[in-house]
Amino acid sequence: MSRDKEVLALLSGMLLMSASGCCLCDMFKQPTVEAAPPMVEAPPSFHYVEPAPPPPPPVVIETVEPAPPPELPPAVVKSIQELSDRYPDLFKFDKSKNLLYFNTDAMFDSGSAVVKPDAKAALGRLSVILGEEEALDRKLTIIGHTDSDRVVKSSTINTLKQLGKSADNMGLSEARAEAVAAILLAGGIDASRMTTLGKGDASPVADNRTPAGKARNRRVEIYVTPMDSGW
Repeated sequence: MSRDKEVLALLSGMLLMSASGCCLCDMFKQPTVEAAPPMVEAPPSFHYVEPAPPPPPPVVIETVEPAPPPELPPAVVKSIQELSDRYPDLFKFDKSKNLLYFNTDAMFDSGSAVVKPDAKAALGRLSVILGEEEALDRKLTIIGHTDSDRVVKSSTINTLKQLGKSADNMGLSEARAEAVAAILLAGGIDASRMTTLGKGDASPVADNRTPAGKARNRRVEIYVTPMDSGW
């Protein structure tokens, strides 16, 4: 019986030592540290910049000079030039442009659309010249111009209203161009050959800030051009 107890005690001791040994092993066992995954470097980033567009080519503006108007027949040029020499204060003749440039201060009273007697006589003679056979293939474009001063005379305003015109520089320039055409018509120029228009103070040829400039801007122009021209 005592021997059985000894065997049991021995087995118990062995079991205890075995259990203790396992615990001790766990106590002194080094912890396992998992290795970190290798670091992978990110690829370098690139910022793509669009190249600047090339500058546009320089703009080349070609100036095309208008073709000069066909010359008037020499006999017509001679007659108009002689008439201009007789009335130097009334009009000038630019044969390179087929242009007659009338000074309205010599043609009309201030603010008036009634042609003065001397100017009426000159226009009568001009109608004879332009009624000659050599000039029958030409038309007349009659353009009235004023300075920049406003129309303020009551007599001028009333006259323009009676003519159905606006009481301003545009109306005055139209009335003067039509008055010139009426005298040429009375002198025998066919109405189908004439065109009239007014530009008021829109096309100055001189400075409207000076009296001399204003005087130059007060004018009536007559262009003598071929019937099929763009005028």
